[in-house]
Amino acid sequence: MKKSVVALGVIVALGAVGVGGAWFTGEKAQTEYLRQIELANQKFQSLGLSDSVNLVYKNKQFDRSFFTSQVEDEVVISLPKEGQVFTIPLSTKLYHGPFPLNQLEKFNFVPTMFSAQGVIGKNETTQPLFDFLKSDKPVQYQASTNYSLATKGKVELAAGEMTDPHSPQNKISWSNINIGFDVDKDRAGKYDMTLDEVTADLGPSSADGDSQDATAVKSVKTKMKGMKLDASFNPTKWAYIYTGKGSYSTESFEMTSMDYAGKTTSLIEKGLKATSDISLNGDFVNLKSESAVDSFVLDGKELGKLTNNSELNHIEANAANALIEAVFTVFKSVRDDKNVNDEVVSEILSSWVEEHGMAIFNNQPQLKLNPVSISDNQGKVSLDLNVALAKDPKFDLMKGNLYKQFTDFAVHIHVDKATAEKIMTQFAPEEDKALIKEKIEEQAKQAAAQNIVVNNDKNVTLALVLEKGELKLNGQVIPEEQVQGVLFMLIMSAAMQGK
Repeated sequence: MKKSVVALGVIVALGAVGVGGAWFTGEKAQTEYLRQIELANQKFQSLGLSDSVNLVYKNKQFDRSFFTSQVEDEVVISLPKEGQVFTIPLSTKLYHGPFPLNQLEKFNFVPTMFSAQGVIGKNETTQPLFDFLKSDKPVQYQASTNYSLATKGKVELAAGEMTDPHSPQNKISWSNINIGFDVDKDRAGKYDMTLDEVTADLGPSSADGDSQDATAVKSVKTKMKGMKLDASFNPTKWAYIYTGKGSYSTESFEMTSMDYAGKTTSLIEKGLKATSDISLNGDFVNLKSESAVDSFVLDGKELGKLTNNSELNHIEANAANALIEAVFTVFKSVRDDKNVNDEVVSEILSSWVEEHGMAIFNNQPQLKLNPVSISDNQGKVSLDLNVALAKDPKFDLMKGNLYKQFTDFAVHIHVDKATAEKIMTQFAPEEDKALIKEKIEEQAKQAAAQNIVVNNDKNVTLALVLEKGELKLNGQVIPEEQVQGVLFMLIMSAAMQGK
């Protein structure tokens, strides 16, 4: 009985505080709501795409009552070149804090400035969305903003199917899509998305006709299950660079394609898991990614587990930011003028190389692969790589000092013969299958005889490592003059072939 009385007292006290603050919070909620709209508009304008596409979020109505407000907004998308304008209406009910009614219904007593629930409205622009989603609420969203101006919420897109009216054989269908977010007042924070299943069927268009190249792809069918994506990011002083971490996973991905000759190709991936990490070290960007596929099957042939771990470190941030800006410039050029050719794109990227390329090259960039591999229950085939340049390197074959241009240089290759044999046997012509093991052993012995690899009973390895100013191949020192000679011959050979 005492617990019930205490609980009732807490609810009454919260109610009294809520009633007293609801109207004040409603005013503050309106101010913050409009600030968020302005921030969203500023974020889009900063991308510099207004010449080709312009997006503006507008508040059309804000009817504030004591505990709630009814808000009507619209997102206006303009394509200046095409002279087209699309308007997407949004209808939102705002519940005032400090204790929004929709949260109290769920016994959530955490003080909140406002909580919002809304849906996308129907008009000429959005009617197709209602049609192919077969739902009266194709897009729903809810969010709450606390007094530190952090916002948490989710967006739900209903399951649906879309078919190309001009090519009905082309269609895509998907399950419900759920997008979550938990961000601060500047929209930095965490995002996540889940999608249980999506399928796509792409067939030939009527324009292909019967004269199509027999090896060209005629149709493609794909299916992906169990997709999960999450990411967190924070802005930096560079407009196009954000730091943060992310992960991506799928239960399975299947793709089958057929060419005009009737030949099919199939690919099945199971258990994909990937992570990424972008960080700053002073004025330098570090990028790290790791991915693994538990099972990879190509045309019914099991290749095993695929691993791809890589790092790109100490990349000069101003140059990286300029590169991303150059890519946006290319996108805008192609978007604004469909007649833009490869020369224009090449000129934009060449300009970046001239202005910023050396800033990356001269500031000790590092590339690591650790590892890239295929593995199974019998072993692996893998490559590990670590290459880092010295400060302001000078590659002059005539002056020497080649090894001093690197702070790190290491290449490791590991080939388990049983794994290599299994992979090669699956793709070899039937008449050559019995000879695969013999050929592997023969080539391994030949390479070992030239001191290129170390040949053991079960595996073949190669280690090319720069240690204390000396380059060693499987422990044997390679004179710098010998490497310079080989490189000189390769350059001359390439020059002759170019002529």
